[in-house]
Amino acid sequence: MQQEHGQASMVEEGCDSCRKWQEHYYWEHMDVSKIRFFKLMTGDFAKGTSIPEKFAQNFKGQITGGFELNAPSGKTWHISVDKRGDELFLMSGWEDFVKAHELQENDLLLFTCCGNSSFQVLVFEASGCERVSSMFGNQIGPDMCKHVKNIVGQHGKHCPVNDSDDTTTPSQLVGSPHNASSSKKLGEPDAPNTSNFIVNYSANSDDGSDDDFANSNCYYSMFANRLRDEEKEEIIGLASIQRNNPAFVTVLKKQHVQRNNNSLIIPCRFAADHLEERSQDIILRRPNRKDKWLVSYYYSCYTRCFQNLPFFKFVRDNKLREGDICVFELLKGKMRVTMTVHVIRKASDRFILVG
Repeated sequence: MQQEHGQASMVEEGCDSCRKWQEHYYWEHMDVSKIRFFKLMTGDFAKGTSIPEKFAQNFKGQITGGFELNAPSGKTWHISVDKRGDELFLMSGWEDFVKAHELQENDLLLFTCCGNSSFQVLVFEASGCERVSSMFGNQIGPDMCKHVKNIVGQHGKHCPVNDSDDTTTPSQLVGSPHNASSSKKLGEPDAPNTSNFIVNYSANSDDGSDDDFANSNCYYSMFANRLRDEEKEEIIGLASIQRNNPAFVTVLKKQHVQRNNNSLIIPCRFAADHLEERSQDIILRRPNRKDKWLVSYYYSCYTRCFQNLPFFKFVRDNKLREGDICVFELLKGKMRVTMTVHVIRKASDRFILVG
């Protein structure tokens, strides 16, 4: 019994020695790129935040003059380090960093050492996901938001579109090879120029990689493509798409049906095959209805999407829900780009067409 107790004590002592050696190796010999610490944003963090005591003690004289923080946006921030008692605080420059990255209560920052008091910083929300706005830094600010809101605010009303808008001539039909050159002759106002701002699309990336999802004239978002083949067939059958009309299928997520920052990404292959490379207004219709909604289609090198208030009004007026499957059918033979939206909803384990 005493022998077993002695062996257990030796194991405990050995493990303790191992832990001490590991600590020594980590702080004295480990590649600095593997040394990290995190900070949870709580309390009055906006004007300054402390550096973890254990980190500060082990880095000793290596913290000189301040920290250089490399943000996900690519911008570098120089933050002074002040000593208060036995603690070190990030102070001068920190408040600007907080504002630029829209840090909030319970956000978590992960600092990874790059050497010479330089750190790569990742910003995570309380949800556990990385904060999207931190990727852009000062590129997204009040001026840009005002610019975007001014543009999208001009559209989206439940508009009376004259039937004469649907009048067709051979050289003016959607999908006509002459469409791009003739569009200027129609006297339509220029669409919003998106080259000067970034459309907020990263939160909706479920539709971002659709190139391989095209099937004949039907295209699928990433989530829609997860439907089984027999489900896709049933959905297309319910939609009763006219022969030769292209269409894309998407599954509405929470961010698609909310009032603010709702951006419905259009599959890029569909956009490349059937829409002009410019921002423009698109008419949305429902089957067997006279109502029409004018929504803004945004085209940029970053994304192609329906966005914000114009699309939200269409969602609200048609009482669309998260989980609804929408089939956007592009109507050929229209002078203005027009889509019929077929809505399919799953109820009691079967799909039904919503009128």
